Amino acid sequence: MTIKALPLLLILTLFFTSCEKDAANSNVDDSAFFGGEIINPYSNYLVLSKNRKFIDTLFLDKKNRFGYTLESLKPGIYNFFDGRETQTFLLQPRDSLRLRLNTIDFDESLVYTGKGAKENNFLVNLFLQNEQEDKDILGISQLNPKEFEKKLHALRDAKFNKLSRFKKKNKPSDLFLELATADINYKYYSNKELYPLANYSKSERDMFESLPEDFYNYRKDVDFNNDVLKDYRPYNSFLRFYVNNAALQTHFKHSEDTSYNEHILDYTLDKLNVIDDKIQNEEIKNGLLNYNIVHFISITKNTEDYDALLESFQQKSTNTEQIARVTRIVNSYKRLKPGKKIPNLKILDKNNNQRTLQGLINKPTVIYFWTRTNKNHLIIAHRRASDLQKKYPEVEFIALNVDSISYKEQVRLLKLYNVRINNEFRFQSAAEAIKVLSVKPINNVFILNGKAEIVNAKANMFNISFEQELLGVINQ
Repeated sequence: MTIKALPLLLILTLFFTSCEKDAANSNVDDSAFFGGEIINPYSNYLVLSKNRKFIDTLFLDKKNRFGYTLESLKPGIYNFFDGRETQTFLLQPRDSLRLRLNTIDFDESLVYTGKGAKENNFLVNLFLQNEQEDKDILGISQLNPKEFEKKLHALRDAKFNKLSRFKKKNKPSDLFLELATADINYKYYSNKELYPLANYSKSERDMFESLPEDFYNYRKDVDFNNDVLKDYRPYNSFLRFYVNNAALQTHFKHSEDTSYNEHILDYTLDKLNVIDDKIQNEEIKNGLLNYNIVHFISITKNTEDYDALLESFQQKSTNTEQIARVTRIVNSYKRLKPGKKIPNLKILDKNNNQRTLQGLINKPTVIYFWTRTNKNHLIIAHRRASDLQKKYPEVEFIALNVDSISYKEQVRLLKLYNVRINNEFRFQSAAEAIKVLSVKPINNVFILNGKAEIVNAKANMFNISFEQELLGVINQ
């Protein structure tokens, strides 16, 4: 190598090194860190997701801490789920966000540190403020429309004043400002949508007719297709309230009803029509369509209504997976009509002996379900069943686990959470049972007579009418 070649080699070396550093810096600029510590963890992991799509499972170490780097980060709203509760947070490139929370006081204890913390702590405080506001809003809603609006305006103005002070002091990102502004505005809009239902002075029809003409003027400024906000809780809550309200106004125009009743088929069909007419964003539209039809199916006993509703849903939704799922649920509930025998699924007892579901039934019976992934329901369902068993000895209470686990694991979990171990069974095929019995939501309960005939396939042990239903089947 000549001496003259050295400078050229040095230049080339520096050039490529510089490129490598720039590339590395580019990767760093596009990445973000998310970590923290969970006190009294419900499980040993967190599930991280965005736009309802799974990203990764973040496992806790021996000190209940975790850390995760997201490469090529897309800024926006992310979610973490600890097996029981979900919370959203904002993550942007170059953030280094650490959380600390105690699951006993989940939201109230949640605090962030690191880069990106100030924005997220502001959003958490807004969330808590909204929760506190919810406790007072029923009282405010009994005021006349003008006084109600005045109070509501004051609440919104106070939040915007806080946001203005935060903006001057911290110079946050445009994305944060969009989220915080949306949080404040859509909470305000939601409360206005709820007003005719929450005010008890008149029927809902009379309330709508007595509202000032400009009461819902804000609707013309709402973006019903906001892709950035589609997974943001305040925005989604508003959309659901709006659909309920707008559909109710439409329903009153072609019916003689005067009050809100979500069990009416025509009203739910009006909801689907409002969604189809107002929303073009496919993901938002499909989500609202799916939510409303599943909600109606879960609360009504009139299986005769299912076909008309399913036809409307199939015409409007473009999500083939949701269409297939809802169709399966509808067909399942048709098989679970009152008067029909419960499907004779195969189950396993504590000794791994195969039994049949119908074979367990020889007197009025309550069948409830539980899963290890829902600790809270596991505990309260077993405790409620235990209390009811003492009160109604004429009724058999049977617990069915819907996980593919052994009886030994069932017992371990029940002992861990200090609940009774009595009449515990599990399905031979949990996946089949979940489909056939439509065990979603998990709090659905079957009430059967002594012939294993269904009295109610959608009962709820925590509903005020549940004990009346029990007395009815006992006295048959």
